[in-house]
Amino acid sequence: MKKNGKYIMQFAIVCMGFSMNPQGVISAGREGLLVTLITLLISMSVGFLLGRWLKVEGTVGTLISAGTGICGGSAIASLSPILNSKKDEIAISMACVFFLNAVALLLFPWLGKLLQLTPEQFGWFAAIAIHDTSSVVGAATEFSKDSVEIAVTAKLTRALWIIPMMIVTMIVVNYKAKGKDSHAGQSRFQIPWFIFIFIGAVTLHMILPPMPSAYQMSDWLGKSCMKIAIFITGAQLTRAVVAAVGPKAMTMAIILWLTMTGVTYFWVI
Repeated sequence: MKKNGKYIMQFAIVCMGFSMNPQGVISAGREGLLVTLITLLISMSVGFLLGRWLKVEGTVGTLISAGTGICGGSAIASLSPILNSKKDEIAISMACVFFLNAVALLLFPWLGKLLQLTPEQFGWFAAIAIHDTSSVVGAATEFSKDSVEIAVTAKLTRALWIIPMMIVTMIVVNYKAKGKDSHAGQSRFQIPWFIFIFIGAVTLHMILPPMPSAYQMSDWLGKSCMKIAIFITGAQLTRAVVAAVGPKAMTMAIILWLTMTGVTYFWVI
């Protein structure tokens, strides 16, 4: 069911990409590159300090920091083989990020209205402060339809940073493993290919003649599929998932998430 939800979400984003204004997508993507780099550096730095302070074991701290800084479960899945993470470390990191992701989906639309954010401000706020793409789009859709375009584009621009992060991580791991009998850092990249399909859909919108009916249908189909993906995501939040998370890891994840939420809020206003 988890994989089905992932693919439905990706299909929904591509459909929504075809219905979006290409100029708005390009503008948000260009601005998102620098913002993502800065917030990613903050997330990894603060996460490193929190991990040391709370004595979070193994690679859990690094995985949580990457998941918070980029795109939740996708970043964790991409980095864990490079870091040679154990199954329980991956499970704990995923559970932390997934739990906060579900909370954000319910909390952020209310919080955005409480803080009186504009649709544009909320789009950036959700894209940077919420972990996974499905919850970003879900929160933006709930807040305002005018927030969705910015939220989706900024989040997918953010997800592209998985690739340079994997390269840097692999270099560091291989350097540390130099001269040792270790297979760490030799895993293959897991590139988020659907992002490039999204870019292709936006490009089609740009080069094809105007088709208002097709855009409307694509937008409806994308949002309908996104609701299904969000339901599947929420159904995975079980007691077993929550119970798998230790107090140290969850404390780190919450503090880091609140820090990034605060940083993002002061940036958007």
